[in-house]
Amino acid sequence: MKKILLLIWVCLTAHIAFSQNTAKEESVDPKAKSLLDKAVAVMENKKGMEIQFTIKVDNVRDSKSETYNGSAMLKGEKFKLSLKDVDTYFDGKVEAVHMVKEKEVTLSRPDKDDLKEVNPILLMKSYKTGYKMRYMGVSTVNGKPCEEVELYPDDLNSPYSIIHLIFEKKTLLLESISLRGKGGIHTYFNVTKVSPKEFKDTDFVFDVKQHPGVEVVDLQ
Repeated sequence: MKKILLLIWVCLTAHIAFSQNTAKEESVDPKAKSLLDKAVAVMENKKGMEIQFTIKVDNVRDSKSETYNGSAMLKGEKFKLSLKDVDTYFDGKVEAVHMVKEKEVTLSRPDKDDLKEVNPILLMKSYKTGYKMRYMGVSTVNGKPCEEVELYPDDLNSPYSIIHLIFEKKTLLLESISLRGKGGIHTYFNVTKVSPKEFKDTDFVFDVKQHPGVEVVDLQ
């Protein structure tokens, strides 16, 4: 389950300051960077945004495929992710991973690298360093005009060789992300619904009192 959570937020898209160093000029397609800049600004809705999505993981080596439905609540750097009986909260400081069926919650204070793997939008923000990028043009996806960008990690040890992002052309909202794995495991993230929504800061805090009998593992 932890691997699936990592895949999601490597996929998804939480305003955390990353290095402002951009990739080398020859690696940057100006049109791709402009599109990503605008798309990130749209996703960083200060009041909040709710996303419903599906994740599909294809293992080419053994022809197996798994699909999961999930949802996410976003507000600035705060988020709540719900997927397959696991709710992950982040209030800006503390991350709480609630294993619903196991009645267990783990509390921790993740650093920036940890957050990059479990926080929406951070892949989209991290394009500023460590990726080559290319604008792929306009296409029609689910009956809507869309624009496409590909990212190519500079790190040769990255588990992914290509990250393909599709945005709705009119709204610049994320439509889908595909991650091509070097080991034959490919991941597809598709947004089924996205809408602005106002959230309270407490919506991103795990309240132990609301979950009687839950075991708390405090790693702070």
